[in-house]
Amino acid sequence: MEMEMELPECPVCLQDYNSDDTVPRVLPCGHSACEACLKQLPLCFSNIIRCPACTQLVKYPEFQGPSALPKNIDLLSFINSQNPKNINPSQSRNVNRSGADAPKRREFFPRLLWSEEFYSNWKDWILPVDSVSVVERGEELLHCCALRGKIESSSSSSASFSTRCWFPEENQLVSLVCVGYSSEPDSEFKLSYDARIMEALNRLKESERTELGLIIRVSLRQRRVCKFYGLWMDSEDGSVFLVCEKFNGDFSKRLSWSMNVAVGGNSDGLTGLEGLNLEANGKITAFAMVGTELCEALMGLHSEGLVSGCLAFSCFSFDEFGHIFVDTNEILVMGRRVRRYISEASRAKGDDHEIESLFANLSDIQSFASPELLFELLNYERITAESGNSGYSIGYGSDIWSLACILVRLLVGDRSTEELFKGFYIILPKVSEENCSGYLSLYKGWMEKVGSVLDMCLGSKFSSLQQILCRCLNFDPAQRPHATEVWRCIRELLINPHSDTVASLDATIVQRNLVHCFILGDMCHLHKETVKDSENQNRDGLLRSDGSSGADVDKVGDEKVGKDLINGLCVGSLNSINLQAHLDCISKLAVGGGFLFSSSYDKMVNVWSLQDFSHLQSLKGHEHRVMAIVFVDANEPLCISADIGGGIFVWSIGISLDQKSLRTWYEPKDWRYSGIHALAISGTQQLYTGSGDKSIKAWSLLDYTLTCTMTGHKATVSSLEVRDGVLYSGSWDGTIRLWSLNDHSPLTVLGDDMQGNVNPVLSLSVDRDMLVASHENGCVKIWRDDVIMKSSQIHSGAIFSLAMDGKWLFMGGWDKIIDVKELSGDELQLDTRPVGSIPCDSVITALLFWEGKLFVGFAGGLIKERLGGLKKNWSDYASLNYWVVRDYHRLVDSVNALEPQFQRLSDEQLTAKTEEFRGRLRQGETLADIQAEAFAVVREAAKRKLGMRHFDVQIIGGAVLHDGSIAEMKTGEGKTLVSTLAAYLNALTGEGVHVVTVNDYLAQRDADWMGRVHRFLGLSVGLIQGGMAAKERRSNYNCDITYTNNSELGFDYLRDNLATSSGQLVMRWPKPFHFAIVDEVDSVLIDEGRNPLLISGEASKDAARYPVAAKVADLLVRDLHYNVELKDNSVELTEEGIALAEMALETNDLWDENDPWARFVMNALKAKEFYRQDVQYIVRNGKALIINELTGRVEEKRRWSEGIHQAVEAKEGLKIQADSVVVAQITYQSLFKLYPKLAGMTGTAKTEEKEFLKMFQMPVIEVPTNLPNIRKDLPVQAFATARGKWENVWREVEYMYRQGRPVLVGTTSVENSEYLSDLLKERNIPHNVLNARPRYAAMEAEIVAQAGRKHAITISTNMAGRGTDIILGGNPKMLAKEVMEDSLLSFLSQEAPNVDIDGETISQGLSKMKIGPSSLALLAKTALMAKYVSKSEGKGWTYQDAKSLISESIQMSQLIGEQDLEKLLAEESDTYPLGPTIALAYLSVLKDCETHCFNEGSEVKRLGGLHVIGTSLHESRRIDNQLRGRAGRQGDPGSTRFMVSLQDEMFRKFNFDTEWAVKLISKITNDEDIPIEGDAIVKQLLALQINAEKYFFGIRKSLVEFDEVLEVQRKHVYNLRQLILTGDSESCSQHIFQYMQAVVDEIVLGNVDPLKHPRSWTVGKLLHEFIETAGKILAVSFAGVTEEALRESLEQRHKLSSIDINNLALPNLPMPPNVFRGIRRKSSALKRWLAICTDESIKNGRYQQITNILRKYLGDILIAAYLDVIEESGYDDAYVKEIERAVILKTLDCFWRDHLVNMNRLSSAVNVRSFGHRNPLEEYKIDGCRFFISMLSATRRLTVQSLLRYWSSPMESNELFVA
Repeated sequence: MEMEMELPECPVCLQDYNSDDTVPRVLPCGHSACEACLKQLPLCFSNIIRCPACTQLVKYPEFQGPSALPKNIDLLSFINSQNPKNINPSQSRNVNRSGADAPKRREFFPRLLWSEEFYSNWKDWILPVDSVSVVERGEELLHCCALRGKIESSSSSSASFSTRCWFPEENQLVSLVCVGYSSEPDSEFKLSYDARIMEALNRLKESERTELGLIIRVSLRQRRVCKFYGLWMDSEDGSVFLVCEKFNGDFSKRLSWSMNVAVGGNSDGLTGLEGLNLEANGKITAFAMVGTELCEALMGLHSEGLVSGCLAFSCFSFDEFGHIFVDTNEILVMGRRVRRYISEASRAKGDDHEIESLFANLSDIQSFASPELLFELLNYERITAESGNSGYSIGYGSDIWSLACILVRLLVGDRSTEELFKGFYIILPKVSEENCSGYLSLYKGWMEKVGSVLDMCLGSKFSSLQQILCRCLNFDPAQRPHATEVWRCIRELLINPHSDTVASLDATIVQRNLVHCFILGDMCHLHKETVKDSENQNRDGLLRSDGSSGADVDKVGDEKVGKDLINGLCVGSLNSINLQAHLDCISKLAVGGGFLFSSSYDKMVNVWSLQDFSHLQSLKGHEHRVMAIVFVDANEPLCISADIGGGIFVWSIGISLDQKSLRTWYEPKDWRYSGIHALAISGTQQLYTGSGDKSIKAWSLLDYTLTCTMTGHKATVSSLEVRDGVLYSGSWDGTIRLWSLNDHSPLTVLGDDMQGNVNPVLSLSVDRDMLVASHENGCVKIWRDDVIMKSSQIHSGAIFSLAMDGKWLFMGGWDKIIDVKELSGDELQLDTRPVGSIPCDSVITALLFWEGKLFVGFAGGLIKERLGGLKKNWSDYASLNYWVVRDYHRLVDSVNALEPQFQRLSDEQLTAKTEEFRGRLRQGETLADIQAEAFAVVREAAKRKLGMRHFDVQIIGGAVLHDGSIAEMKTGEGKTLVSTLAAYLNALTGEGVHVVTVNDYLAQRDADWMGRVHRFLGLSVGLIQGGMAAKERRSNYNCDITYTNNSELGFDYLRDNLATSSGQLVMRWPKPFHFAIVDEVDSVLIDEGRNPLLISGEASKDAARYPVAAKVADLLVRDLHYNVELKDNSVELTEEGIALAEMALETNDLWDENDPWARFVMNALKAKEFYRQDVQYIVRNGKALIINELTGRVEEKRRWSEGIHQAVEAKEGLKIQADSVVVAQITYQSLFKLYPKLAGMTGTAKTEEKEFLKMFQMPVIEVPTNLPNIRKDLPVQAFATARGKWENVWREVEYMYRQGRPVLVGTTSVENSEYLSDLLKERNIPHNVLNARPRYAAMEAEIVAQAGRKHAITISTNMAGRGTDIILGGNPKMLAKEVMEDSLLSFLSQEAPNVDIDGETISQGLSKMKIGPSSLALLAKTALMAKYVSKSEGKGWTYQDAKSLISESIQMSQLIGEQDLEKLLAEESDTYPLGPTIALAYLSVLKDCETHCFNEGSEVKRLGGLHVIGTSLHESRRIDNQLRGRAGRQGDPGSTRFMVSLQDEMFRKFNFDTEWAVKLISKITNDEDIPIEGDAIVKQLLALQINAEKYFFGIRKSLVEFDEVLEVQRKHVYNLRQLILTGDSESCSQHIFQYMQAVVDEIVLGNVDPLKHPRSWTVGKLLHEFIETAGKILAVSFAGVTEEALRESLEQRHKLSSIDINNLALPNLPMPPNVFRGIRRKSSALKRWLAICTDESIKNGRYQQITNILRKYLGDILIAAYLDVIEESGYDDAYVKEIERAVILKTLDCFWRDHLVNMNRLSSAVNVRSFGHRNPLEEYKIDGCRFFISMLSATRRLTVQSLLRYWSSPMESNELFVA
């Protein structure tokens, strides 16, 4: 029998193809569609459509149309030649799943318990888990507060109640009622929050969900029903709650208050209206208002067909406007209570006592339930079975009965109501004993009693109300009135209605036949016990098992094949097994041919059986980490793997697995290459590789040749997927590109719309028309048909892998959780439903879904650390730092491209480039325009003059500096050379560049060393050193580039602002700061940020008090007479201490102002406790010299302030220098903020980046290292005692010394370094010591330079700012210099070296230097020449002169080449040129030293490199890292170890519980001297270090905040000083005039009030102050002016309306001298008048004009008199201006100095105000501002007074009068 087949048809319109109307056109993918349909298809992108048959993106001729596509001739021929009945069946597109034998798709979750419609109905009502916080928990009801503001609405239209209209405000009270429970199953799979709520809803009965829907509907439709907000689950116990609106306050209490107040009673309980005059105003009104509100609320409930069945006062609530609302939650709670009481009575099996107890309980809760309802409930529980049914149904009348009971209670009060209903509940139990008619008679009797009570209460006037209430209590519900009738009756008590406004409502309620009663519903029958019991039963869970695969897993589940490599998660019970064969992180998983393939970082590919999950084979051959793997289902199955070395291995997968690869080849590489990261296949023909060179390569699987290279990505291609003829590629640049598999042309780019926010793509997954991408920041993006549908943050860390199967999406990554999402939605909207999660023990790196199983690849335990490194690499690529550095590579490329061009230039041409650049800048080009060329010039100059070529990473470092950022470069990466790039570029502007180091040595070294590059290029280089004269400093600051240290820079700035003449200035004023490069920027700006720079002047002469106080301090005993706080270096005297000190000093009060001893005693105690010799200071030449705690160097010019230094001198018995007072001060933060552009270099700044950004807006950029760091940081060792620590230190030193490894030991003080030195001397271990003592400090450079030699042992106090690299094998230049000095010094000088000046000889024990024959000959020749010159010419060099001669000769050898030296020697051979001879010998010795150091360095590297030992943790981890950074420079090997004891100073300072730790260590080791490396102790110690960092950060932050106040004031004062110093004479005179006018204004405004008449002004005081200020200069002209004359003149002037500004005067008062002649003086006078008129600081009043006239008049008088007296003196203008300048500056300096003292005192005093709950900083700002205003006022007044007094008698004044 032949099969009938349909003709081929168009996949769009489904019309049969023909040659006329439906012409098939062939698309590039091979499928056909008719012309008409192709015209209608939308364009996805330009010239691209999606094939309607295979959904592949294909090219389409947009302009030519479908006619440009070829016709499907074969199809048309087939149609024309064949009969439709004989058409053969077409083949399915899916060749793997065609026909009836196609396997059924197996899903991870075969089905859900709830349908799609069910989910869409309820999903919008689920509140977020953190939206509700429970604040009160009751028996049934929870009152809670919403913490999360508004709840977002949803617009789903699939449910009748899914559109929300009510939003709770933030912190609004809501009520919660439990409606269901969801328990967390004991399984590996954890349901999500939303899924658990869905599960709980699904477990509810259909009737329960219907009731829930009714509650939602009524809350949305009725305004008098409390609003429903949603469903919320308590994650702790799984309870699901109904969240509804809740109003504040108890309804009963508010009702009692309103009713009782209205009737004049108290507010305690309802008293009722019985016995009151109801006609009185307000008596009945309160009842009527409440009654109508209750009726309206109940009518709203009835209008929706809902009946409560049982009402109580608690079922209602008042809103903030006094309206009454029905609370559905409370109705549910009340219904549950009633049913619970009845249920409890049913358990008593009809016991009369229990039944009576039931009705007593109902009476107690004041619940009013109608008789028919009670009968229904009693019958339900079979309590009144004998009596039968009441015969009445539950309806609206049931609520009317309850409403009437509430109204009766309002009328008669609580007591009467209680008695009435006690009688009602008494007759109910009798129903079981008598017949129903008997019960009715009893009920009628109860009704009559109610009627009599109402009659007594209401009287005859309100009989209508009495009648309707009695009707409401009728036993027959049908005879009861509707709620509307009750409402009308009660409303008539208030108003007479003219129209029936509720007639329609009556009809609505009557028409509703279907009535739902809450109390009879299932929602009120919810019992937690029942639910909990059901949870323990076998329930149909969310996951259903599939027997076939589940059995397989169970079969091998107990084999425990290994650790967490791959978990096969079967459907159903989520059983899992573990497979182990890899030793490192899993990178990829693949399935095919019945095998599971896994690739790993351990360079292997493992093969597993999918039948029993047994391990079959390990495929080895890769030399690098295997990153990707794919399976090729060809005739001969293949497995293809690729590694980061570019290797591609093809493995044959047949019956037998071969360990050798079938084929191997490697991708071509260049400098950008970082290996293959992704693989994909297309059928069996093409292999695609995603590489680190940003390209995708296509390889033929037939001959393994490269067929195509696709480029476009800007970073590594990390993921590839193939689907429906399209290749998807994801990259670390954050984009996804689509490529056509036909011609490999690009189709589109996805994800490139997020400018400036790059998140690397880590994984892709494609299924049908859905594309999912995961990103490094935990974000997942989903596209459908190339349109973004969803983008959400799923994880907090990177998502390394995705797996998708149909609607299920699996995600895993850094968070160690597999998230399971369900994808749903339509073409317009996509929803990702959280289904659940699977917690894991390790980071997830690979996911694969196959046949209902989920395979998971983990990082695993042993490889966690290595994966952390991998994560760091991903983080690097994703971070801003990576992209900034990557952007700098373009500059590097430009510089590299220019290098050949500049290499061809001569020295002169290269030097001429500087002038060329300056010319281009003058013509308008920017520094950015010439940056690449300038960097290339500097690189070439450094190569020629220094023999050093900038690495590419150093070019990046220079660019970072130029951009005003901080370049973090590891130790040994060449920061000094990097600074030349930015310094040269910015110096081209001619505004000056400062290169700031941490000490004079480094400044001099860099100026000499790097300065050679700048000088070669034509720039001037300056150097600032301590002890330089002002002239020399000025010259050096005017250079293009100036090298200095931070303290010299700061003090020069302060000294310039104390200068009294412009000739004393040394910096580039008026713009001294342009651009600075700060070396060790973290040390300068953070570590030294706590110590402000101070310039002090001599103050009090109390030097004799310090020795006395020191002796008193010796008498006082710690913890008895005083207490110590080590953390902030403070002491506090006890009562005993104060008494003893007062007795010793023979004073009654230490704090007596006339005889102050407290400050001296406190300083003496601080010197005794906190300042120790050889730790904080050393004593040299009778002086106490401070040791810098960061660098370990002596700072001779620095002194502690506030008397501390004098106290230390007294303690040591030294000569006490005069006490000091602060004259000028500034912090380093404020100093460097003065630079418009600031950059910095350091090795450790990233941890402080936030602080740098906050204070200086300087980001920290990590510059990559030139070579990878391979240093090993060994664990910290903790000791109980210091003795045990030092014992282990010298043992480790000895061990390393025996091995030959160099050792650097870092100590924290001179004392500790010398203690360790003594220990090593006892054991004959040669070593060098480097600390603050002169004999060691003098050899600092030599010691550090040789610290990397074999067997070298170096003990250093601090390595933070040493600045000299430790080169393994030794520094050949320093070694050559040492050889020269050893060979020649004895011939040049007979003077013995001074150990304190020249230092000690470097210790022996190092390998001997072998000098070649030629070098020996030159040394011998040089020695003979030195001896001859010394004797014949009588030159006797001192030891220092001889060393200087050798140094100068060595410097000459660097400047002059070897050939030039030989030529020079030949020319000057007759004159015995000693210098050139030494230089030539040095060059020869240097070659030998370089060979020796290279060989020794290689040996040291083989031994393990430099070993660094830290003997104590610093207060900052950054300083410890600086010490660690000394090892492992530039890729060298090395190791570090920190050893600490619990007796170290840091632990004592921060009150660490050392006794606890000592006991713990003793228990662990049984020996206090044995170290432990356990996490418990080490973490405790590191936590303490972090606390120390936070503490000192707080100090720095506080200092900055306080200094910001002073900074503004300092800028004002210093700008004023510089304006006066550097300004012209006219500007100085203008300042004088402004001062005079300001003084007059203060006098006038202090004595007048513009709002009051002049007669009330204190004119006499004003006149006195003015004449006193003017002094003799106005003694004559104002002699006759009296108080009455001035007041009369003011009153007369006030009456005049016109003002002549040029001749402004007051009637009958002296006229101002006519000195305001000329344009300048007239302009100055006019400006003063305008400033007076526009002064907004005075009050606007009726007499403001006369006030301004008085100010102008007195100002003119004072200024004119001053000008007159100057003119009469006969001095020239230059002298006058010099006097004015000197007076202003001296006065300003005097008051500024006092202001600094006051501000320092204020900063200490305001801290006490915090006890009064006041902010110390705000107090400091307020008082500081007040102090500053007062200071400026006093400065102006004293300046004016001094000038007036001076010029009034200039001959009598030999010097200026400044009080």
